[in-house]
Amino acid sequence: MRTISDRATEALIQAQVERYVADVRAILGAELVGVYLHGSLAMGGFNPTQSDLDLLVVTRAPMSVVTKREIADHLLRVSCQPAPIEVSFLALTMLTPWRHPLLFDFHYSEMWRAAYMRDLEDGMWRAWNRRVQRDPDLAAHITVVRLRGMALYGPPAASVFPEVPETDYIAAIMSDVTEALDRIYADPVYAILNACRTLAFLQTHRVLSKEEGGWWALSRLPVELRPLVEMALVHYHSAENTGAFPDALLETFRNYARQELRQGNYGEYPYGNDAGVRAFPRRH
Repeated sequence: MRTISDRATEALIQAQVERYVADVRAILGAELVGVYLHGSLAMGGFNPTQSDLDLLVVTRAPMSVVTKREIADHLLRVSCQPAPIEVSFLALTMLTPWRHPLLFDFHYSEMWRAAYMRDLEDGMWRAWNRRVQRDPDLAAHITVVRLRGMALYGPPAASVFPEVPETDYIAAIMSDVTEALDRIYADPVYAILNACRTLAFLQTHRVLSKEEGGWWALSRLPVELRPLVEMALVHYHSAENTGAFPDALLETFRNYARQELRQGNYGEYPYGNDAGVRAFPRRH
């Protein structure tokens, strides 16, 4: 893992990751295939004041509802100690044959803390295995974990996860960037850097982190937009608000990004939020 901000912080995050892997191994036992890190910590650019620990856990078979309750209770205790955890649990049978959006067995992020607490309190957890859930973002997560991720336990990611068709990866990142640009005034840093890395992939076929996407854009975007990208990069690595983004420049950037994406003719999000797709709020 790349140095995060200082040795003390790095040690805390490293300890949290190692503790989580040990706990998952204890809970799942022989059913565990592997634990995989993706996202900013795997690719470099982790900000301990803003970033999640992004994980994928693979099991031999779908978990029982009792095991899911234990997993949920554990995550409620250990997430945000100190970093928030976002994790998806996938059974091997869900990975092949590949189908987009992909089935998943269990998902946790801080966006869902309150919902899980309610389910555990009122007994609704007993119904967790009655629903079929899919997450379109998994096409992006699996692509990243295969190319840039890290096996924390288990065999290499490329031997566990199937190769994601590029059309499915593009569908996932296009959905994400479209939503982010819609929310650019609420979360300018995510919208700007996410758009930069999306444009970078569509032009170069390289899978970049948000930070890497920002650096790529600094020499390629129109000159008048580059200060906005520089500001986003500064904010991305800051623990505090370092100044407001000019609304007019945000709108100019959004219009530019939307036009570039449209001109690329990469298509629309090819499926809606039907009964088989659970829409997870993204952490921005």
